[in-house]
Amino acid sequence: MSLSRRGLWHRDRRFGGKALFLVLLLIVIIAPVGWLAWPVLDDPSEDFDKRRGRLEQVEVTREWQRNGSRYQDLTLHSSSGLKVQATIRHPSAVNKPRPAIILLGGYGTGRRAAELVEESGELVIAAISYPYRGPEGLKGMEFLWHFGAIQQAILDTSPALMLMLEHLVAREDVDTSHIELVGVSFGAFFVSVAGALDKRFSRVWLVQGAADPRAIYEYRMRNSISFGPLRSLAARILGFFTATDYLKPERWVGRISPRPVVVINSHGDISFPPASVAKLHASLREPYEIEWLEGEHVTPGRKTVLKQLNEQVVRRIMGDN
Repeated sequence: MSLSRRGLWHRDRRFGGKALFLVLLLIVIIAPVGWLAWPVLDDPSEDFDKRRGRLEQVEVTREWQRNGSRYQDLTLHSSSGLKVQATIRHPSAVNKPRPAIILLGGYGTGRRAAELVEESGELVIAAISYPYRGPEGLKGMEFLWHFGAIQQAILDTSPALMLMLEHLVAREDVDTSHIELVGVSFGAFFVSVAGALDKRFSRVWLVQGAADPRAIYEYRMRNSISFGPLRSLAARILGFFTATDYLKPERWVGRISPRPVVVINSHGDISFPPASVAKLHASLREPYEIEWLEGEHVTPGRKTVLKQLNEQVVRRIMGDN
């Protein structure tokens, strides 16, 4: 069956006061239909590849320069109908093929993550936005009317990363033997899939990520649903409708080997349960590295964390190349 089957996505935020009503609605109305109509595929790789499709058009929508870098906003069009918005940052003074990274941050950052890197050196940096095509700023129960578009965005994100790679390997300013994939926070879920499926990524970085998405849902609902069994059930239902069986990093990261994986977590990060972080680490296969930082979970407003990640990731990549 196709991975474009529609469902429900819980965004990266805690339930509000209507949590119990939402859970009951999911249990009574939506969940039985989903379980009957949507079996989980053992291996969705073929469907992810089909959704990536063939890169048919690259539309440049904006170009500018700042602080020694040239920027392009692009829209990539696939033969499958997938459209990906991206930003590419090039070093202005370099006229030879350079190593590149594809960066996937949080939903709110999107392709603007390419602009957050303080010192890009001679790297080509590409960042994509999550391919969500529904209305923004959904409140309360509004997301129930748009859960098809939300889940489609989840299932399209890993193919979108692979489509971005198709564009980079065709560029004259990119060293195609050194294209690295970096996922930050929830972006780490999606780069695990893309990194496993496309062997042209030379190295994959999982920055402040974790495994076991259902456990993460339950952990994040601990302050809004106090009754443990109900919270566990809600997490399982949300996990089902957000396609977590397809996106579990522990299902994919071992397939990246023998290409290297670098995992970076922070001691002060309380966004994920420690057991989920440990499960991610246990799923790795050689060659891999695990690094621990101090500080909190990364957000665009935490400049200290961003600077630290810049030093750990971008400078490391520049040094290796």
